Amino acid sequence: MEPIVWDKVPEEVIYEILLRLPVKSLLGCTAVCKSWSCMIKSPTFIHTHLINRLIESNHRNNDGVQHLLHNPELEHYSLYRDDDDPRASSSTLREYTDLDNPYEVYAKRTRNHTWGSEFFGACNGLVCLAGDDIDLTTLVWNPSIRKFVVLPKSGVTFCHGYDDREARCAFGYDRRANDYKVLRRVSCIQGGKFISCQYEIWSLAKGSWKTLNTCNDRHHHERDIQQRVFDASHPPAFVNGALHWVQANMSTRNISIASFDMSDEVFGKITIPPEAETQKCFDSDPHYVVSRYRESLAFFKTSEERRASVGCGWLLHMTMWVMKEYGVAKSWDKLFAICLEGSISRLVGCRKSGDEVVLKLIVDNVQYRSVNPKTKQVKNLQIEGSRCYSVMDAFTESLVLLDQPNVFTY
Repeated sequence: MEPIVWDKVPEEVIYEILLRLPVKSLLGCTAVCKSWSCMIKSPTFIHTHLINRLIESNHRNNDGVQHLLHNPELEHYSLYRDDDDPRASSSTLREYTDLDNPYEVYAKRTRNHTWGSEFFGACNGLVCLAGDDIDLTTLVWNPSIRKFVVLPKSGVTFCHGYDDREARCAFGYDRRANDYKVLRRVSCIQGGKFISCQYEIWSLAKGSWKTLNTCNDRHHHERDIQQRVFDASHPPAFVNGALHWVQANMSTRNISIASFDMSDEVFGKITIPPEAETQKCFDSDPHYVVSRYRESLAFFKTSEERRASVGCGWLLHMTMWVMKEYGVAKSWDKLFAICLEGSISRLVGCRKSGDEVVLKLIVDNVQYRSVNPKTKQVKNLQIEGSRCYSVMDAFTESLVLLDQPNVFTY
């Protein structure tokens, strides 16, 4: 067979061939010739390649789905391949890639050590990392192509004169503008109480922060809303083009789900399942979390019960609902209510392989459980080389940031 003479292959054929290659191979192809490099780095190619990868990932059952896992104490990140048989009685996540911490790269290059590596979401191959203070460096990172963007300092100045201030971020995608955005809430603290806050939004396309006016937003009454939002222990859920998190009204003690539309840049509100408000809470205060399950919004309520016998530990009660029709309160559907031995450390995330929910439990030590909402089956989950991970998010490799100027490459 004669070797292919690429100069004679039509450009549209080369384009279609390249679209089918994984990210690592495409990075190598950028060095083949200038025309290939320009093609691969073009915004149209990057976007089309991403769409193809997302379609491929959605059609893939349990063949090598990837998850990003984060250990906040060690500031460690790894990619794991999820290729287990969902029908097996136990399960294992196998480490695929151990990732460099981009903050360490940034610190070596700039001698800037003001960072706090909290995970605030992953979307289309990008990861948002930030700290709990507006002076700490915020990054948007693509580990697949080893590039990251350092966000500019916040423009918020109203917190001067208060005891403390706290910043929380959320990350998502504006599909209308094909843009990636970081929503940040900066709160002022006086006497241990949250006095006021301000929201700002950063756009990758614009490269700058913009202050949001929430004074006239009928869904956003800041004086009554507790600070239990943008909790880094479980980042806001990005579903249907909007961010979602749990909020509590301090006046009425009512729980609701706040939302923020990434395209229209407006806040919204979704009611929680009615049963969640009346369900028994046992011996501990209930804990509420929203997450993405498949492509739907999921709501979790957990409560702990101390066993009657002394020294017998705790039982964890967890209920999960899924909103079948987005934004329609009557479409909440209860998928399961389970009771497990142990005290919950946190909901880690949802496995795309088998559509299972992963819990991190404290029994005698840290253990992981995987719950199948359909069959109600609970399995032991082994995480290969586990470093006590606390956050898991589905991850799709992409070329996003490859065409961006002013990025750090390592």
